[in-house]
Amino acid sequence: MGCGTLGITIISPALGLVTNDFGVDEATGQWVLSAYFGAIALVQLFYGPLSDRFGRKIPLLSGLTLYGLGGFLGAYAPSIETLIAARVIQGLGGGSIISIIRAIINDSYERLEAAGAFALISGIMVVVPIFSFISGGLLGQMIGWQGTMFLIGIAGGIAGILNYSYLHETNLYKLEKLNPLGLFRNYMKLLVNRNFNAFMMASACNSGIFFSMIGFLPYEFARRGFTSMEFGFWFALSPFGYMIGNFMTRFWVKKLGIEMMTLSGSLISLVSMFALLGVDFLGWMHPLWIALPSMIYGISAGLVIGNGSMGAVYAAGHLAGSASGMIGAVQMGFGVLSGSLVVLAGGYENFNHGIQVLIGFSLVSVIFSMMTSRQKTVEAI
Repeated sequence: MGCGTLGITIISPALGLVTNDFGVDEATGQWVLSAYFGAIALVQLFYGPLSDRFGRKIPLLSGLTLYGLGGFLGAYAPSIETLIAARVIQGLGGGSIISIIRAIINDSYERLEAAGAFALISGIMVVVPIFSFISGGLLGQMIGWQGTMFLIGIAGGIAGILNYSYLHETNLYKLEKLNPLGLFRNYMKLLVNRNFNAFMMASACNSGIFFSMIGFLPYEFARRGFTSMEFGFWFALSPFGYMIGNFMTRFWVKKLGIEMMTLSGSLISLVSMFALLGVDFLGWMHPLWIALPSMIYGISAGLVIGNGSMGAVYAAGHLAGSASGMIGAVQMGFGVLSGSLVVLAGGYENFNHGIQVLIGFSLVSVIFSMMTSRQKTVEAI
């Protein structure tokens, strides 16, 4: 699970180095992230159903192999186009990690226990993005952005060996056959499942905020005169907040329920985005004033993403693998969407404009979170 996060976060502090090295603008540099998000979004639609048919372990190991290969290819990229292609390969492999882990948890736990288990694992694994942001900036300054790609390749190889050696198959009721028409029908069933879609959209909007922030915040730090290493250090508070949110879920989800935890997180996200807007309006320049609202957003992500994802998977019933794939695809797709909207709004040049886009995503997340609570009330009646 940490490998998928590593591929997202470790390159973020070094984005400025990538654009400078290849002589491209920030919008082109955004494709180093968007290519990864887009590949993961697409491939998760297939990894989930494949894991329903063939089990969780074989597709996961295949994905980890691709992920590691893409990392080493990226380290030797001679052009921005080659680096983007390598990021696509990383994403094609990384999609297996993000998608199948949810399905494994769903195989192993009941509804509330699954949300708690996902939160616990996410809380522990948050050390990966904290390490990634700090080491990504440090590696970038010491040996260049290529060091981040080498680390991705090494991580993929180690994770593949460990999962081959220790992971047991959890899908004990594999589908007898898998065909394109059946796959299409499965996704159509999910698209008309109101509770599934409400949970999925709440988590996707919240995820999109994070994926946008790691794209344009490094440039705002640079405009304020801070290095990539300093950005990595300060923005590491965001995954620390994510860890807090996940542990809050772990201890409170049985008492408050998945729906209330998701709604609370969405509201906290909205508050954090308005706080960032206020920081820009007041002209507070110290990086702490960006890092603190980012940490508050991280808390919201810990509440929304885990609860929303597991709520959606459970709502899908026996289509857990397909649901997990669709959730991951939509979450990553919203990463591409939010990043593109920030670019179109001029967020890379004007911090205020980018934050306004993210406020919109927070509002949509709140709306869908309220729909999950309303659905619970209707079911109770």
